[in-house]
Amino acid sequence: MSHNYGSTIVNNSDKIAISAVLFDLDGTLLNTIPLILATHRHTFNKILGWIPSDEVILATIGEPLVRTFGHYGGEKGPEMFREYFEWSAPRTTSHVGVFLDVIPMIEQLRQEGFKTGIVTSRRGESTFSFLEAFEMLHLFDVIISVDDTKEHKPKPAPLLCAMERLELDTPEQVLYVGDAIHDLKCAQNAGMPFAAVSWTAMDKDELSQASPDFWIDEAFDLLRKVERVKSEK
Repeated sequence: MSHNYGSTIVNNSDKIAISAVLFDLDGTLLNTIPLILATHRHTFNKILGWIPSDEVILATIGEPLVRTFGHYGGEKGPEMFREYFEWSAPRTTSHVGVFLDVIPMIEQLRQEGFKTGIVTSRRGESTFSFLEAFEMLHLFDVIISVDDTKEHKPKPAPLLCAMERLELDTPEQVLYVGDAIHDLKCAQNAGMPFAAVSWTAMDKDELSQASPDFWIDEAFDLLRKVERVKSEK
């Protein structure tokens, strides 16, 4: 079945009124997917002696690595975790890029008065390393990594933590932007609207069937879909 993954809001409503935009990191702002795939292949092959398919790897993106490696590696999970970051760390900038126009789009959001943040399942150290490498750290009012909450995507805790730190209390006025089913379910569980990016490497049919509020074809589409509400506090 074919689907329209264009930028039309799914429910055909007008712009949504929000006060903040929270972004996933991997596959949403940064094109880390090739590095993630390569590092998974290396780690699984070295520690477990086999290589998972890309489909298996992609299905785990959005959940904490410790959970993924615990599931597949059992007692070797911690060893896989260490190997993953040792192998990927020196390849951060050489194997990763920023998606087209996301930086000027976020700058424009901030100029228009929206609060902005990152909510990712990546470790804090790694998250800050990426943002510093691409000179993006100053673009965000809050950064929530896997280290900041006991519960993780698809549970709502990471998004609710970001809201608390932004001193916001109306989830309907906070938009989450992501590329994966774990992102979408996290937003739905938090009561937030969700925008799916069409440059996702994930299964678009699966993501579409889970009913994102709208899709964005390119970064600046987001600016055409939102309008600012007055501060809640």
